[in-house]
Amino acid sequence: MHTGKCLVAWLIASLCYIGIGGALKDVNEGRIAGPLCSNCIKIQRKCTVSHSGLFCKNKTDREKILFSNSLGKKLYTLDECVPHKYNVTGPLLDWCCLWSPKLGCQQLAGIYYQNQTRWRDTCEICLHSCICDEDTNGVVKCSPLAGWLAALGILGILLSRSYLRS
Repeated sequence: MHTGKCLVAWLIASLCYIGIGGALKDVNEGRIAGPLCSNCIKIQRKCTVSHSGLFCKNKTDREKILFSNSLGKKLYTLDECVPHKYNVTGPLLDWCCLWSPKLGCQQLAGIYYQNQTRWRDTCEICLHSCICDEDTNGVVKCSPLAGWLAALGILGILLSRSYLRS
């Protein structure tokens, strides 16, 4: 009787492990599969970047990418797509876009996103998220603050000219 209860408890625990965490196991390495870098080389000419930042479609994924001042040990080695300012602290489910002047606009693919057939070549979605200095046509973008400052400067010149005339 006692052995039967232990067997049932073991079976439930095993099913929970396989159903919840077992699907996340990397068979080759015996660890939880982590995020992978997409191939974003095609979009680099479409997006020049002067500041670092990140965007994640999934809020839970966003909470797993932390700003880090230290260059200590990182959980994942993703130097080709994660700026050194950030540390990925756990597996991601969907996708995130990260950008920096050194790396440009990059995409990080989570576990479920990696199940898409062409996930390595889908960086185009990050062009909508990365803060690019230029748009896809090469036209330089400026921040709303820069636009307001330019407008105020022009207004100041016009007012000073009208003042000088009177």
